[in-house]
Amino acid sequence: MHPLARIARSLRRRLGRLRPVDPQLRMRLDLAEAPVVPPLPPGYRLQEFAPGDENRWVALLNGDGRGELGAWTLERLRAEVLAYLVPQTQWFVWRDAELAAAAGVYERSPAAWEVGWVATHPEHRGRGLGRAVVTAAVRSALSLPPRPVLLFTDDHREAAIRLYLRAGFVPDCHHPTHAGRWQVVLGRLGPRYGAPSAGPR
Repeated sequence: MHPLARIARSLRRRLGRLRPVDPQLRMRLDLAEAPVVPPLPPGYRLQEFAPGDENRWVALLNGDGRGELGAWTLERLRAEVLAYLVPQTQWFVWRDAELAAAAGVYERSPAAWEVGWVATHPEHRGRGLGRAVVTAAVRSALSLPPRPVLLFTDDHREAAIRLYLRAGFVPDCHHPTHAGRWQVVLGRLGPRYGAPSAGPR
C-alpha cells in the first residue's frame, strides 16, 4: 500500500472513532393520575433511601460484574447520583439485608424531573421489583411541583424499555436520530408497544 494511502486510512479510522455519540433515547411520562405500586413477592420490602445505604447501593449498581451501568464507587455515587437526587424520592426494594432494586427522581435541570438509575440485581430479576421501584419513583415525581417527567435509556435495553412502557412512559423524539431508532426498538418489541412520538415535547 502506498504510504499516503496508509496515512489516509489511519486518519479515517481515527476520525470515525471521534464521531459524536448519539444521545440516549428519551421517554416521557404520559399518565392521567398517579399509579399504584404493585405488591411485592413475599420476603421483599419497599422503603426509601436512608443514610448508610450507600455501600449496598454501589454494590447494586455494579450488579454481578457485567458492567451494565458501568463501574461504581462511593465517589462516583456521590458525584453522579446523590448530587442530583431529589430528597425523599429514592426507592429501594430489599430482601433481608440485600438491596435488590432501586430507582429515584433526579433534578438535572429545572425543566423536568428525571426518573433514573433504575437497577435490579440479576439474582432478583423477573419478580416485578423494577416495576415497583419505578412506580414508587413516578409517584414521588408526581407529588413534586408540576414538570414533565422524563426517563433516559439505551437502544439495547429491551427488557427495561418494556418495563418503562408498562409503567406509563412513552417514546419522546427530541433528536433527529430518535424516530428511526425507536422504530427499530419498537419493531423488536412487537406491535403491542405502539409507535414513537411524532416529535419533541
